[in-house]
Amino acid sequence: MFGKSATFAVALAMLAASGCASFPGRDPALDDARLSLDAARRNPQVAMYASAEFDQAAATLRQADDLAAKGGQYNDVHQLAVLANQRAATAQDVARLRSEQAALVAQRTAADARMQADVTQRQAAAAQLQAAEAQRQADQAQRLAAAAPTAYDYRRRENEPLYEAPVTLVRAVVGPPQQRCWVERQVVDTGAPGINVPGAVVGGVVGGILGHQIGSGRGQDLATGIGAASGAVVGANVGRDAAGTVYTQDVQRCANVSTAAVDYWDVTYNFRGYEHHVQTTSPPGRTILVNGQGEPRV
Repeated sequence: MFGKSATFAVALAMLAASGCASFPGRDPALDDARLSLDAARRNPQVAMYASAEFDQAAATLRQADDLAAKGGQYNDVHQLAVLANQRAATAQDVARLRSEQAALVAQRTAADARMQADVTQRQAAAAQLQAAEAQRQADQAQRLAAAAPTAYDYRRRENEPLYEAPVTLVRAVVGPPQQRCWVERQVVDTGAPGINVPGAVVGGVVGGILGHQIGSGRGQDLATGIGAASGAVVGANVGRDAAGTVYTQDVQRCANVSTAAVDYWDVTYNFRGYEHHVQTTSPPGRTILVNGQGEPRV
């Protein structure tokens, strides 16, 4: 009887040990891992920037599910489920970090592109200014070239037949007027009445002579002084009301004077019914030598 009881106890112990080693029920860690993996799957950043990390989390969750389906030990399944959950969260974190880094790179790239565009725009504006200046210079050179007189070679050609064309009009062209300046003496009258200094001197002398002839001794000297003073007063007032202060000074005068020198002669002549013009440095005669096209020859 005792042997049968011992055998039953051993059998119960073995069953208990076997029950602890096998999976007793559904582990909540598997559900958490599936939720984390689904959240990572719905995140577009994970698919773009952390696909490798997501694949590791999914593979770990499959291992946990396979081990649980095969009746693996609870602890092993639980560890795999927790690892799958952690890897799914890591995929989310890596995706967010890489997305932020990509945004910074994109911002720097956009800023560099804007700077390059600004530089290109400034270079284009400078090029347009340079092109406009070059065009202006070209237009000015073209206008100067069009305005410049055409230089002809009036020398005779060998064996070229020449003809006499009658001159119909000759006009001497002189240079522009030139300014000429000179200095001349000018009398200046202020028009204000003043003291007649020469009259005062003369009057004083004459009065003194007349006074000296009166009396003798100290009386004669006194008469001389009175006569000189009176004569000076009379002479100073002579013509005082009629004349002002008059003096002379140097004054510069300028005027435009036409030069008589001739710059050139503008000659008009007729050849075979057509009127021609030529400029010469000396006056022509009644005719001028030309070739068959009416070009002057010397």
